[in-house]
Amino acid sequence: MAFEEAVASVPADKLLGGTLHGLASHAMGRTMDMDTLHKARQARNWIAHEGASIGAIWSVDRSRILQQAVKLRTAVTDLALGDNIISQWCHGLAEPNDPPPTDWINGYPDAVDTWVFGHLRGLMPKQAQSPGSS
Repeated sequence: MAFEEAVASVPADKLLGGTLHGLASHAMGRTMDMDTLHKARQARNWIAHEGASIGAIWSVDRSRILQQAVKLRTAVTDLALGDNIISQWCHGLAEPNDPPPTDWINGYPDAVDTWVFGHLRGLMPKQAQSPGSS
């Protein structure tokens, strides 16, 4: 079976969107920020399908690359915020008696931004402080 056929054969309730809807009705899911998780899902899809799309290579200039990088940075931030929620949930399940690592949780979105964009951060406009970063 080809990859596309395998993906198409997966029941809709087993895909990420369906899984998030299922989590929303679960007791643990009701305590999560479902809006952030849905934004993270959308960001993941955008990164996977459009994140590197800058147009025809012969017509791309610095401005277009920077514009796409700003959109990518926003998507990466949304994805990191959602990942942070899921990681906290997983930590709670795996280590129910240990307190969550608050320093790591608070610094995670900025750590991801630094890791992904590194030296490009100096070329990009200042990003607005996201709600989940310190």
